[in-house]
Amino acid sequence: MKIGIVYDAGSGDWDPKDVAAVLDNVRTVQRALRSGGNETTLIPVTLGDVTWLKKVQRCQAIFNLCEGVNGMARYEDYAVAALDLTRVPFTGCTSWTVTIAHRKHIANTLFKAYGVPVPPFVLAKVGSTPTELKFPVIVKPSGEDASVGIDSGSVCTTRKALKERLEKAARLWEDTLVQEYVPGREVNVGFVGSEMLPISEINFKNMPDGSWPIVTYAAKWDAGSAEDLGTIPICPAPLSPELARRVATVARAAWRLIGQENGYGRVDIRIAPDGEPYVLEVNPNPDISADAGLANMARARGWDYNTLILKVVEEALERAGRRREAEAQYLKITV
Repeated sequence: MKIGIVYDAGSGDWDPKDVAAVLDNVRTVQRALRSGGNETTLIPVTLGDVTWLKKVQRCQAIFNLCEGVNGMARYEDYAVAALDLTRVPFTGCTSWTVTIAHRKHIANTLFKAYGVPVPPFVLAKVGSTPTELKFPVIVKPSGEDASVGIDSGSVCTTRKALKERLEKAARLWEDTLVQEYVPGREVNVGFVGSEMLPISEINFKNMPDGSWPIVTYAAKWDAGSAEDLGTIPICPAPLSPELARRVATVARAAWRLIGQENGYGRVDIRIAPDGEPYVLEVNPNPDISADAGLANMARARGWDYNTLILKVVEEALERAGRRREAEAQYLKITV
């Protein structure tokens, strides 16, 4: 099968190490696809140029690694929507899922409406601070992912600190989410299609003194930093059977609602001291590099990295087949 690998080509102001990181991931996925006997072609995406779509249409399937365009996460929505229109099977979540997940306040509103437990939240208004939430609260951009905009100052314990944080956020992002901070354990639940992978827990015990036990941008992307070394994943998570069942139930409900059990994703959950799981967010198309959390969960499931990548492709092809069948049935009804 001829599989195209779509990815963000970046821009001229990217740091060379960022370019290298993207290409390393692309090459790793490429090797995994080739291990299954597939032919591959690389398809970089750049802002203002849609000729990449012609290359997509010459492929039998697409492995989508595009997490933005020119490094801007909001353009990921458009790139996935364009893939939807090509009718070529592609891996990962649909444009609906990506779009909703990139608007955390909308996703949280859906969770609340459908009974999926989420910490109380508000979409902050410019020039005002919310009064209906209990401190401490955490402030995060509503339209970003991958812990962008999250650092040790994101958790605020006073109204003064919250006001200052919101003023800073307003200079950087259009929408800012303020949410009650949930103390307790943090776990991640990965999915490939409808299959749930083993639960992973973030161990915060080695975080620097004075740091909040949260996954910051540095923890995710600054390898070797104190926050990276202080957030150690443990998979499978050491949860009691009953707690694991409760976490799995909440995670699956969130994935069905936002992910629609399509593509691959990760549900991030905080377990309060009373054992109640709260969904922090659904991450569509999370980092799928060989040393990332999803790959670690897959290994705990018994899949090596090549198997994970081929399972993701298999899910995309099956989903495309179901869509063709549904459309054929629709045409029979309407004609």
